[in-house]
Amino acid sequence: MSTNPSVCEHLHDVQHFSPQDVTDRVEAAKEQCRVQGVRFTPLRQQIYALVLQATKPVGAYDLITQLQQARLSATNEGAQESEESAKNVAPPTVYRSLEFLLAEGLIHQLTSINAYVPCCHPRAQHTAAFLICAQCQRVQECSSVPVQEMMSFAEQDVGFIVERSVIELSGRCQACQ
Repeated sequence: MSTNPSVCEHLHDVQHFSPQDVTDRVEAAKEQCRVQGVRFTPLRQQIYALVLQATKPVGAYDLITQLQQARLSATNEGAQESEESAKNVAPPTVYRSLEFLLAEGLIHQLTSINAYVPCCHPRAQHTAAFLICAQCQRVQECSSVPVQEMMSFAEQDVGFIVERSVIELSGRCQACQ
């Protein structure tokens, strides 16, 4: 994994996007995918929007439930029931969409809690550490020089090729202390 030498020197909350922020990020992701030549399907867009709208890290099965409810709601509101809206959401379909969003750098997976959060810098290749509050589930993304130096040490000094990194620190956030 190559890393970008320009890093952010502060923390970012990864949640609490306004509806306009969500729209802007989905549109930016559409453009990014168009330029990259990859398909940003309606389901991928919908899952990305749900991750952006979440107020805490969201799991795959939470996303499945939300997608099912959205389809049921659309059907109940008198929308013409198409084959797509009548289908159940299959877990493998959601997991493939999440893998796509991860590969495109739009979201991060928090392995310790098996959940997903939006990326604060979705178009920039970077290494991040995540501060996860065990009490309120607030997640902050830190893309700082020490995190970058650790990755550089592994790659340049040790000769270790990093394919994927997830650095997670669990504790209590400033608000919960």
